[in-house]
Parts: sequence; structure tokens; C-alpha cells
Amino acid sequence: MKKEIILTPKELYFMGALLQADYMDYAYVAAMGDIRQRREIYESESREGLVKKGVLTEDFSGGLEVDEGSQKILEPVFFGRLESSVETILSGGEERKTLPGRRFHFYEGQVTTTRMGEEGIRLEAVDPGWIRAWLRRLAPQGEEGGQKEVPFEAIDREKVSRVIAVKSTRIGERAAVEIYVEAGGRMFCEKTGGRAQALTREQFCLEAYRGIKGE
Repeated sequence: MKKEIILTPKELYFMGALLQADYMDYAYVAAMGDIRQRREIYESESREGLVKKGVLTEDFSGGLEVDEGSQKILEPVFFGRLESSVETILSGGEERKTLPGRRFHFYEGQVTTTRMGEEGIRLEAVDPGWIRAWLRRLAPQGEEGGQKEVPFEAIDREKVSRVIAVKSTRIGERAAVEIYVEAGGRMFCEKTGGRAQALTREQFCLEAYRGIKGE
């Protein structure tokens, strides 16, 4: 059973149409560009590319069959009602760099994570254990924090090395966003009322995981 496929945005859009998707994240649509002027070419190129990648099988009459493993990977993207994203901004002095984000889609016990890069959109079938392990790698490796709350403005801006945004959206509902700031090797979570809470690595992993799950 496949665990990973790499598709261009146009190939993903083609598969969405073929599988009669209920929904498609706008981030993937935006990456596709305008296909209205070259629709026949886009469809032909996407079909050919998907057959080469083993996502589709074409019979002698031109009929298409979707690879079962690929379909399992794609179902959360097209039919899931919960999607999440994790975006990381690196900060060093006056320079800021946004790293490629990772998105998560949930559907009937299945989870697909995606990441867009130069080669296309990498789609992987993962499980909760994979997500937690990935968050542990994302967690700060410096000083431990705690449950101490401080005014958000008290965080030394010159020591901020990363800003991590965890966003979850249930389709048709308002999105929830959690902001985490790493400063001096410690992770802080932005709270209401202009406050920030210092977190240990384990606390960060737990809260971020809940955010990804939309809890």
C-alpha cells in the first residue's frame, strides 16, 4: 500500500475532479495557476503524468482506474471536514524567512499530510504517532519553560528565533489559530489579554498536537 505520492497542483486538481471531491484547499488551487486558456492541454498532461506515476491506470478504451493506495492518500484531502496547517517563520535580527508549511487533512480515521516544494505537492499517509514525533523534532531544544505567564510584550524581541502558527479549520466553520514564539530557547504560547505562557517541550508538543486535531 502506498504511503506517499508527489503530484503537481494540476495533477491534484485533475484527481479532485475525477474523484468528485467535496472540497479542495485553496492553497492547492492557488498554486495551480490559471488553466482556463489551456484546459485541454492541462488535462492531457495531468492524465499522462498520473499514469506514469502509477496513480492512474488507463485501459485500451481510454478508461481510467485509480490506484487504491493513491486513493486512500487523496481521500482526506478531498473529503475531510478538518484541515490544519503549521507555518514556521525564522527570525534572525531584521531578517525573516518563512519555511515551507505542512498541512494535515483528516477523514474517517485517515490522515494525510502535505508539503509543497519545487518537485510538487508531497502527500503522505501518516498516523497520530507520526504527527507527535514530527512535533517533537519541531520543539525547541534549549531551556525548559514552565507554566509561568508573562506579558507578551515582555518577551525580548531580539531573542526571538521562530514564530510557529498552528491553524485548524472545520469546513464551513471559523478557523482557530494558536501562535507560539521561541525566544532564548524557550517556547511561549500567546494567550488572551496580552499574556504569554512559557511551555516545556512536552507541553508545546501536546498543545500543538491538540491544535492540529482541532481540539
